[in-house]
This record gives sequence, C-alpha cells and structure tokens, in this order.
Amino acid sequence: MILERAFKVFLFSVFFCFFQQGLAKDTYDLEEFRQYFKKSWNPPSKEQQEGTDNSIVSPFENIRIGFFRLNLTADDVSGDDRLEIHNDFWLDEQDFRNLSNFYFNYVNIGDSQHRHGRIQKILRLIFRIFTINTTTENSPEDQELIQAMAKSLFEPLFYTRTNDDGINPYYGIFNPNAADLLSHHININNSLALMFFTFLGPYVLPMNTFLHHSHVLVWRITRNSYHQALSNSLLSGNISEYHSPQSFANQLKAANLDTETALIIGLSSMARASTMCTNLHRSWPETLESLLQKFLSTGILDNCYNTMSLLRLGPFAFASSPEFLHSYQGMREFAYNILGLDIDLTPSRVLAKESYAHSGVPGNLSGHSPQDNSSCRNSDSAWRSENKGSNNETTLEAGAIVGATGGSQECLICSKSLEDKTIPENAIRSVVCKDCIKNILKD
Repeated sequence: MILERAFKVFLFSVFFCFFQQGLAKDTYDLEEFRQYFKKSWNPPSKEQQEGTDNSIVSPFENIRIGFFRLNLTADDVSGDDRLEIHNDFWLDEQDFRNLSNFYFNYVNIGDSQHRHGRIQKILRLIFRIFTINTTTENSPEDQELIQAMAKSLFEPLFYTRTNDDGINPYYGIFNPNAADLLSHHININNSLALMFFTFLGPYVLPMNTFLHHSHVLVWRITRNSYHQALSNSLLSGNISEYHSPQSFANQLKAANLDTETALIIGLSSMARASTMCTNLHRSWPETLESLLQKFLSTGILDNCYNTMSLLRLGPFAFASSPEFLHSYQGMREFAYNILGLDIDLTPSRVLAKESYAHSGVPGNLSGHSPQDNSSCRNSDSAWRSENKGSNNETTLEAGAIVGATGGSQECLICSKSLEDKTIPENAIRSVVCKDCIKNILKD
C-alpha cells in the first residue's frame, strides 16, 4: 500500500513537472527552435568550415552579451527561463558570432510564409538585449570598464588595417577612406560586422561620427551583398524592377536578402537609439515598434536603392530618382514588406528625430559617461590623422551626408569631397565620385 501510494506520488510529480513546462511562457518560441534543429541539424564536416569567415557553428550555442545571456544548451529549463540577466557585464567576439548564426538559423526555419513573424520575434529578442544593457545603471568605474571592454573588441576588427591573413576586410568595409580595398566583393560576415558595430559602436565612437560610420557601413554591406547576388543572377539586373517599395522588397526576398535587410533595419535603428538616447538623455523606447517609429532612418531605403542603381547604371545612376525614395510613405511600405510591421513614419516625428544632429549637441559625445569623452576624442582624432582626406567631421541625416562646414557633399564610398563637375547636370543628387564609379564598373 505504501509502495503504491509512493508510486502514485512519483507519477503525479512527473506529470506536474511536464505540465509546468508545457505552460511555461515562451515569448520567442525558443523551444520550437531547439526541437527543429534537434531533428534537422547535422554537424558540418571540416571541409565545409574551411576557407570562410562565416563559419558554420552549432545552433545550440549560448549567447552572452553585456548583462544578458541566452541559454540554448540546458535541457532542464525552457521558454523564457532561458533568458538570463547577470550582474556582471561581459563581451566576447564569439558571442557576436553566435548571435549572428542564431539570427539566420531562427528566421529560416519552417515555412517561408511565416518568415515575417520569425523576423519580428528575433528582432524583439535583440531589442530586449539592448533594453537590458542600455537601461541597467552602472557606476562610473563600471562604465569605464565596460567602455574599455568594448574598445578592446571594436578596434582590432575595424581599426586594424592588416591581420595574420593580410589586409583586414573589416577595416576596408568600415574605413571611409578605404575605397581602394573595395573594388571587388569582400569575403566578410556582413551580419557579424553589423553586430559588432551596433552593440559596441555606441561605447566607442562619438555620436556624430557613429551616425556617419553607420551610413557608410550600411552602404558597403549592401553593395557587397548586391554585387554577389547580381553576379549569381539572384537579383534582376533590370533597374525598372526596383521602382516601387514592394517590387524592391520582392527582389530582395527572391534573392534571400530580406533577412539581411531586416537585420540592417533593426540593428541600425537600435544603434541610433542607443547612441542618441544615451548622449541626448532621451528615454529608452518601451517596444520595438516605438523604437522603429522614432529611430528608423528614412535614408536606409535611399541607400539600398542607390547601391543597386550604381551597380547597374554606373555614372548614370543618379540621373533620375523614383519618387518613393523621397517620401515617408515609401520607407513605411518598404519596412512593411521586409519586416511585416506597419511603422507610422509621420513627417513630424521623423523630422524631430532627424534634427538631433543639428540641435547644437557637440559631436564629441560618446558612450554612456561624460568622463570618457576625452579618450573617444583621442581615438577619433588618431583615426582621422591616419586617414588623411577625411577632414570634416560629418553628420548623416535622412540619407544624405552633409559636411559640418558648409554643407558640401562627400562620396559615400571614399568620403572625398564631391566637386561640382562630378555631378551630372540633371541629377537630383550625386553621392559617389568618378574614381569610385570606375572601380565599381571594373567588377
């Protein structure tokens, strides 16, 4: 009798345990992700992983960024219990690689018809990481350590011209004056570059410099991806097929570039929010939608279209420009087709956001603590000294790069000042110099 009762208690305990796990909240469908890859993933061979920076790694890698940790390996927790908050701040390059890998694994599972939903969920998860790291209060001493930690990862990737393999491709894609390194497709992990810049840049770069570099980085990443997709006939070479937000988005979907574009839209907006909220003492948005509404750059669509136009039309790329590039509705439709989210980009809200860089705020603000501005200024000064030709600190707003001294335009690829003779007479705007156009046409 006693044994029978004990057995019943045991069965009840087991049943209750499974019942609790079944009811466990799983905001980001992490258990569905784990079950999918338990059935479908096989470890890659050594040959598959050799010769590429975008290494194939296990989908079951934990991710620790700042105070946040995503526990994907443990079998004794489930759902939201995998989302951990730690007291100590931690950064490691491998975690950014793991997050990059996790993003693309996550959005590409299951039926492609449900990709919008998966894109939204993982962007909400990344937004949660930003929220925790941005809103957690730190002492001045801890903040100094955090900035030093971020700098120790950021500078080797983006500021070092050479590495053990020769020319550092991430230097080439980040440095505004490295056009000579960009005449051909660059073998880099685009999403890793975005992850590094987005999470670490606000701790390292002055605000206006950060916004300028953000535009340059997006330009070069999209050029890198579009060049490869055109070469492989994944994107149409007919520029007329890009003349509406929906048709442009459809072309990117067909080439499987919508996932990268969604990441660009999401990370760029989070990065802008991080650096602006910190330096301008703005409150952090409560939801992903409110963040996109306030900080989504309307220049992203313009940037993407100009990249495609330049690759296909060369020196005639800027002779005309579709109307949708210059409307808030165009960016709204493009974002909806890529993300599946309808973001209200009303002119008053966007203009209020885009006036930040012209509001008299000094361009040497950086990171999360005023005490550390001098080190960031010194780092940025050394950068400009090493790369002569980038004489004017610049500010990006609404898709245009405007010199801080007089409003002269600069080439998006090499940052050299554009002389009037380089601009076609009937162009609405020219953003690439003749030398860079010639290099692109060589490809």
